[in-house]
Amino acid sequence: MTYDEEIEAALKRRPADESAYEEPLAALAGSDGGVQQVRPATRSRVRTGAMPAVAAIAVVLALGAGASMAGLLSGPAVTAGGHNDFDLTGRVDCFGQAPGYTPGPGMQNPLCPLMAVPPAGYGAAAWRLDPSVPYSPGATQLHVLVQEESCNSGMDASGRIAQNVQYRDDAVVVTLAIRTRGGMQTCQSNPATPYVVRLDQAVGSRSLQDGGSWPASTIAIDGHVVVAPTQSPYPSNWHMPTDCSGTVDDAGFFKAASSTAKYDVYCAVLPAGWTVESHSDPQAADTLLTVIYRGPGGETLELFEGNSCTVGKGVLCAPGNSLGTAMFGDREGMLVSEPPGADYGLFVAPGEAQSWRATSKGMSLETFKALSAALIIVGK
Repeated sequence: MTYDEEIEAALKRRPADESAYEEPLAALAGSDGGVQQVRPATRSRVRTGAMPAVAAIAVVLALGAGASMAGLLSGPAVTAGGHNDFDLTGRVDCFGQAPGYTPGPGMQNPLCPLMAVPPAGYGAAAWRLDPSVPYSPGATQLHVLVQEESCNSGMDASGRIAQNVQYRDDAVVVTLAIRTRGGMQTCQSNPATPYVVRLDQAVGSRSLQDGGSWPASTIAIDGHVVVAPTQSPYPSNWHMPTDCSGTVDDAGFFKAASSTAKYDVYCAVLPAGWTVESHSDPQAADTLLTVIYRGPGGETLELFEGNSCTVGKGVLCAPGNSLGTAMFGDREGMLVSEPPGADYGLFVAPGEAQSWRATSKGMSLETFKALSAALIIVGK
C-alpha cells in the first residue's frame, strides 16, 4: 500500500461520532502574505487507539508550515520550547511594524532594519545579554536586557515581556516581544528592562541567536559571546523612525532623511486620525526637508527643516505677531501668530543655515504648542 493509500484508508476509518475526540486535531489556519499559520497542536489530544495515521498527518502539516517561517525556524531538528508565550508569525517588516511580509533574498534595507513581526497584541523588541551577569552556555537561564521598540511614555517593559525559543541542532533562537499597552503613549526613550529567558535546553556549543532581527543575529557561539554586551552609544534624545506618526513607508522616509541630513531631523507624534499628507525628497534633506501632516478635521501641521529660513534669500525668518517662546521638540523657538499662509508659527535659529520651523492652520494655539513640543528627533 502506498503512502497516499495509507492516508486515504486512515481517513475512511474516521469514526462517525466526532465526539470521539476530546479536542479536534490541529489544522492549518490559512495563509497571510504567503506564510501559512498553524494552529498550535500541543494541546490537541487523540483518544488512545483512535486514528494514529490522521494524528501523524496533522503533525506533518504543522511541522511543514513551521519549517517555512522565514528561516527563523529553519534548520535541522527544530523544536519549540515549553516556555513559549507566543507563536512566531514568520513575517518581517521595518522595525517589526505593520502586518509584514514573507522574507526573501535581497530584502535587507540599511535604512529600515527588518525585524520579526510579532502576533497581534505584541510589539517588537530587541535584546542583548546583560553585561552584569556572565554568559554561561551550560545554564538554562539567560539574563538579558530588553529594549521596547514602540512608544511607551519612557516606561520600562516590566511584566509585559514574552518569549519564544526555538531549539535547533546548531542554534538556539530566542525571539522576544512585548505586550502592548492601551491608550496614547509619548515617545521619549524607553529604558532597557532586565529579563530572564528560561530555557528547556542549555545553549552549549550551539550559537545563541536573536530571532527578533532578520536575518537572526548571532549573540554567542561555541560558548563565547561574539556580540558586544553593550550597545553602541547613541544620543539619548534619538528615537526610532517608527515612533513617528504615519505609515511604515513614512518611517522609512524619516530614516532616509535623517541619514542624509547633517542636522537633527524632527518628526511629529500626533493623535489618532492624523496622516502624513506629503513630504519632500529625503535625498534632498540636506538642503530643505518639508513634511505636511493633516488631521481628522482638516487641520494641518507643516515642518520645515534644514536651510528653512535664511536671511538674504527673500525669506522672512519670523514674520507675524510675537507671542513669546515655545518648544520645538527639545529646542526653544520664537512663537508668532498670523505668519504668511498660517495661523501660528514657531521658528528655531532663524537666519542660520540649520534652522527649523513649524506652522499650523485650523487648530488652537494651545494645540499647536502641544504638538510642536511633542516633536522628536529621528536617530541616524
